[in-house]
Amino acid sequence: MASRSAQRELAVHRRLMEFGEAETLATPVWEAKGTEVATIEAQLARLWGLPDASDGDGEARVTEKGLPHARASVLNLIVTVVDAEAAEQVVQTMMSLGVRHPSRAIVLVADHQARGAALDARISTHCHVAPAMEDERICYEEVILTVRGEAAEHLSGVVAPLLIHDLPTFVWWPGDPPFAHPVFDQLVELGDRLVIDSADFSDLLVGMRRLANLRRRSGVGDLAWERLAIWQERIAQFFDAPRFRRYLPNLNRMVIRYAVPAGHRRASRANPEMPIHQAASPMAQAVLLAGWLAARLEWRRYKTLEWLDGRGFRLRLEGRHEMVDLHIQPEETDSVTPGELTSVHIRAYGETGAAEFIIDRSADEATIATNADGMTALLRQVVMEEPRPAELLSAQLTANPKDPVYESALRAAVIFLAAARSGEPLSSRNAEVSAAQELGG
Repeated sequence: MASRSAQRELAVHRRLMEFGEAETLATPVWEAKGTEVATIEAQLARLWGLPDASDGDGEARVTEKGLPHARASVLNLIVTVVDAEAAEQVVQTMMSLGVRHPSRAIVLVADHQARGAALDARISTHCHVAPAMEDERICYEEVILTVRGEAAEHLSGVVAPLLIHDLPTFVWWPGDPPFAHPVFDQLVELGDRLVIDSADFSDLLVGMRRLANLRRRSGVGDLAWERLAIWQERIAQFFDAPRFRRYLPNLNRMVIRYAVPAGHRRASRANPEMPIHQAASPMAQAVLLAGWLAARLEWRRYKTLEWLDGRGFRLRLEGRHEMVDLHIQPEETDSVTPGELTSVHIRAYGETGAAEFIIDRSADEATIATNADGMTALLRQVVMEEPRPAELLSAQLTANPKDPVYESALRAAVIFLAAARSGEPLSSRNAEVSAAQELGG
């Protein structure tokens, strides 16, 4: 019977091989077992034409069905794959990126315990019709590297020679990153931007705290944060109207609910073609949204009211004018993917009484309501479709390397999680000291 390590490698290998089955495949797939980095470099050069075989303008080209086409890579993308589930996510997302972000994608399958050949490689080249250019196709490649044993401890040395110089480099780490492993820091140092999904962290507080303290030259992108864009937009729209804006400093209660599977059933997406992703930390989006509002409105932790055993919490925060009760709660539902937000309820005091601002979501629609100034609630229906994984990654590949708004929300989220988990009432002054210590300040 094959070892568990061999079975894992076979499952990953079979899934990643679908890169070479795409309709966009332009040249025969090249594979080599027990190869060297220099050999892979040479093969990439041959695919795109050696300097003395170019068309005279020095532009790298690949020949597809006898016709030369220009390489149009705009970035390097380093992707790590730890198991078959990660391979599934990578293949579906990368194939959907298509012509939007042509890249030299280097997919790493590292097995630190495995024996045998240190390095296997597989290169596939893909071409798409360029937008608005019927006679021109743009081409790029995917390089799959299986790295074993001692070589897996030095992935940066394997990857660095294969990057296209003078292009930005992104490191996408699906799953739960090994923050404590030296390889993590090696790859982060190679990139201009690290892309993760905090919903995949096995321990949300540990993962977010590590990101907040990450010493890096690169920025951080978070797919969980990207999913919040539509919620941030809807919440901001509440206060676009001058008559509602005056409530903003007087918010005193916010309840954020997020989806968990109903009973023991797996939640289903409204779009059945989209794979179900079982988030390890479904509370990630809710905590980041709370961190975003707290950072923008300068709320500070005051005391812990309740810790719901890792599924939610209640905190009392100190706002500029009011004390704020923050509640994060799970909601059982089959209509929304686990981890997605299901509702945000905000309350504020005003001269004429309390005001409420409500977003309630079901499947791909939401009801937005406002009840203020003594007026009956205003209701409207809006679309709240879940973005596809490729759309989330695409947005991160075009974002600025560093996002100060996300970083401030992340720091606040770390403080809230640490406070809720401790369960100990703290004064706001002590909270500020503790927060600085938590974030390395």
